[in-house]
Amino acid sequence: MPGWNLRSGVLIEVHVSEDEYWSLFNFVFSDACRKTNTYKFGLIKSICDQIYDLNEDPVQGYFLSYDKLFAKFTENYWNLVNKYGLKQMSYNGKSEYSKIELIIKEAVTGYDIPENIEFLSVNEKDRERLTRIVTTECKKCVIGALYHDFEGKLYAFDLCGNGIYLGSGAYRFISKYKMEIERLNYYSWARFLEKVNDDDALVRVLEKLDLSTPQRKDLSVYRELLYKEFREDTCFYCGKKLDKKVHVDHFIPWTFVKNDNLWNFVLACPRCNLRKSDSLVSQDYLIKIENRNTLLMEATGFTTKINIENEFAGYHTGLLKRMWEYAKMSGIRERSGFAEVSVK
Repeated sequence: MPGWNLRSGVLIEVHVSEDEYWSLFNFVFSDACRKTNTYKFGLIKSICDQIYDLNEDPVQGYFLSYDKLFAKFTENYWNLVNKYGLKQMSYNGKSEYSKIELIIKEAVTGYDIPENIEFLSVNEKDRERLTRIVTTECKKCVIGALYHDFEGKLYAFDLCGNGIYLGSGAYRFISKYKMEIERLNYYSWARFLEKVNDDDALVRVLEKLDLSTPQRKDLSVYRELLYKEFREDTCFYCGKKLDKKVHVDHFIPWTFVKNDNLWNFVLACPRCNLRKSDSLVSQDYLIKIENRNTLLMEATGFTTKINIENEFAGYHTGLLKRMWEYAKMSGIRERSGFAEVSVK
């Protein structure tokens, strides 16, 4: 496969228009782009999942470490392969399973892990060990291949380094069209999976792809931090006093972010949280949450289990405003009718 054996690649970022980025993505999603497995789809998904969690380097671009990139990649593939049983490769005359699938299957047997459980249910030591093995394999065979397909205009990389650097233009493009890219990626991935799996129900395959990185179900540690340590005892939206029923809400909906970060969490009463659901609230609330986040970043001496510095990696003032605008452009509706905002 062209580019798969590249050891490094520089970013070619003369002015790249949005039309050219769309052309490059559409090529990768098309049958014209050679694929014997689904790794390229998985890598694009992992980048999209973490696009709002990157650190900006003023010289090299937006940094995404191999550790974070392939931790998400491993989680996605674990759930698709072990939980849902979906093959990820065309039969090559020797095997019907890709190397990543074999690594996961060997881990299930070798680590004595029950089948069909989600990745986050595997103990931390086994998850870390599996991620290291997957990272080693993917650095060899997919980083260079996807770099080549994008003609060096998406990211720079060095396999001897610690990660990839997205160019500023690529970062803005993916941030802006994140949901559209994800939809196209899912559809192309599902078309490939239909060819190599017995299940011919496209809708069910698409649902499994979307659920391969599930939302964290237990957000109690964030509720403890905000409610008890930072004394956030009123609903972020309506301002009413919170009682025992306290909801942790993604300010920018999880359907758009696909990630859990402290800077995007607020506490809400059940009524407001359920009413807001997967919608946006007025931009007026942006000032309120940015002021709150400034206080969180300045906090020291707390005994919480959460590392606040790590939670805010990649966060900067204005990020939520840009996410709000891009989420609305992507079709997420704004919900009106909440109480007037009191900025503190």
